[in-house]
Amino acid sequence: MKVTFITTINHNVGDDFVREGIKYLLKNVTNKKIEFEYIHKHIPITVRKGFGFIKTLKWSNRLDSIIPYGFTYDKILKADVVIQSGAPVYWYHPPRNTCYNNEWYEPLIKKRFCLNKKAILLNIAAGSAQKYYSDGNEFFEDPKLKQYITEFYNLSMVTTVRDTLVKKIFSNYNLEAKIIPCSSLFANDEYNFNKTENNYIVLNYMSGGGHYGFGQNISKEKWEKTFYKIYKEIKKYHKVVMVCHNKNELELAKKFDNNINTFYSNNFIDYIKFYSQAIAGITNRVHSSFIMAAFGKPSIVIGTDSRARMTEMIGLKNYFVGDVTADIIIEEFNLLLNKKSYYKEKLLEKKENTKKQYFNVLKGLL
Repeated sequence: MKVTFITTINHNVGDDFVREGIKYLLKNVTNKKIEFEYIHKHIPITVRKGFGFIKTLKWSNRLDSIIPYGFTYDKILKADVVIQSGAPVYWYHPPRNTCYNNEWYEPLIKKRFCLNKKAILLNIAAGSAQKYYSDGNEFFEDPKLKQYITEFYNLSMVTTVRDTLVKKIFSNYNLEAKIIPCSSLFANDEYNFNKTENNYIVLNYMSGGGHYGFGQNISKEKWEKTFYKIYKEIKKYHKVVMVCHNKNELELAKKFDNNINTFYSNNFIDYIKFYSQAIAGITNRVHSSFIMAAFGKPSIVIGTDSRARMTEMIGLKNYFVGDVTADIIIEEFNLLLNKKSYYKEKLLEKKENTKKQYFNVLKGLL
């Protein structure tokens, strides 16, 4: 059985966690031998085997438009199962940044999957990327949103969503989808990696607190000063390691302290091992929180958009970066540390329940 993931490749550690978690779930709901293929969704021509050398969307679109379908091995046309793997799928930031204008849906789903009559489409752990306090009402502003969301939903045999905002948007369109915590909870299980230690506090810093500000008047300078106060206070009592999911974060981390302990790798498996040794964490990266939760390690997420609110699904707190002070986070973090045994029990219980939810959705499909 050929399973093709619409994901990213060597791009985002969080995407790796989501995808690897789905692989674990699939392997445990079927006895069939699975052959996995991967498409880097930001460069859709990687649907054609042997085109991983293309690095820009411009050349991806140009080449894909002139090379006939079937002329090269096509990972979707040959697939038995196509999976949209996690990540934000629903967003609306007009005039240009809208989900129905994304770079992968037209070439991969409409022009390829719809030609493959033997394949099924699964949309797993689909999320939003709106303002932190969005109530979803902005999705009524543009009729193209309903068309895109409804069409994608109807093409998918299964849709699961990973945050309450998407669930609300779906409900407003009279669509039903299972709301289940992100599949990244199972990335460690894909590699049978469950050994844990308690060696350090994990901190993660992103400029401005996240990928996008979305016009929310976020002060990067304020967050930098706030984070530095958090770092200095926690460092007084604990060994601290700054985890960096890309080189930019690594450079930013070193500005706080010339002797700061950092972790950076080009291999997502290294990150899984790193997070397994955490005591707890404070992060801007929501998937830092989820992979720590996979080991029963608690954390606090401070973010800029609705992705941060995913942690509500597993019983962990998150904050809008514009609301926090160092005192608020330090106080909350100390409470978290005092209850880390409680959190471990609850997180692992939530993980087991989440596994059952995914199994109930996926069993019998493959």
